[in-house]
Amino acid sequence: MKWYRFNVADYLETTKELPDAEDLAFRRMIDLYYMREGPLTLDHHELEQQVGLDWDCIEPVLNDFFRPTPEGYVNDALQIDLEKWVKKAALNKKNGAKGGRPPKA
Repeated sequence: MKWYRFNVADYLETTKELPDAEDLAFRRMIDLYYMREGPLTLDHHELEQQVGLDWDCIEPVLNDFFRPTPEGYVNDALQIDLEKWVKKAALNKKNGAKGGRPPKA
């Protein structure tokens, strides 16, 4: 996924209490979640490298906004948004195979 809708007001409300480093970690983790189109890795060292910040900035964000699963760290709101996008992409692909949208009358 190369782009996604970003609700600035919701993000600011959610992160207003976070220190700057944790805010940056959360934003980078959101971007990474969408780029991977799924959960973040459970490997802490790999996640540090992907986010580009130390574990002490990442861990509090994981604890507050993500939950560990066998597939990786999941954020339910991001996952719901991603699933909607996957369904829409599949529909667009199906319509594209039919020749796209019919011309307007």
